Amino acid sequence: MAMPRAGVMLARRGGMKCLALLALAVTACTSNEGSSSQSLTQPPGECGMIETHVFGVYAAPQGEVTVRIDRPGHHALVLSAHDATTWHVVAGPDATIDGIYAVGYAPQTVDAPNGIKLVNDSKDTTGAFACGYAWPNPTADCNTDQLLRLSSKVVNHEANSFHGCRSASSFTVRSNLATTSDCSEGQSDFVANCYGEDSPCGPIFL
Repeated sequence: MAMPRAGVMLARRGGMKCLALLALAVTACTSNEGSSSQSLTQPPGECGMIETHVFGVYAAPQGEVTVRIDRPGHHALVLSAHDATTWHVVAGPDATIDGIYAVGYAPQTVDAPNGIKLVNDSKDTTGAFACGYAWPNPTADCNTDQLLRLSSKVVNHEANSFHGCRSASSFTVRSNLATTSDCSEGQSDFVANCYGEDSPCGPIFL
């Protein structure tokens, strides 16, 4: 799916105001045994009928990242890295993944259950690209705000959560939305748009 680079990178949707106004919390945690967002929790169903979760790294230690969703309900995932990365997506027994958007500076590869709608962009393939692993401040090599803008246009739904790290090989979203990883340098997180099923930010559409 090719997109004009300028239009993608500079576009702003009114729905991004939802993200700025409704962010519940921001945290970054560092631990020798990994990181987590235990303080950023919401019961299943509190973030709407369908949730969008964004995961970002600059590079994976071995070029691979596993994302496991154990949160009940329907989800769209955004998977982003600067370097070429293979993403392994696993859905728990009560989780349904409706769509995946993979995007990065270099090409991204997705290993996921059959039947999931997949959209894939990169600078090297379609020209549409973004990457982000830190929040709230952008880094010199990746800008999370640009990643969120691009994702909202492709998925047509604002992010309910973001979880990023410069280098990690796994993320797990628990049933209460707490997200753990093996991030070695501190995990960045936010949770937003979690105010019931009548979310005005629009339905998922890939």
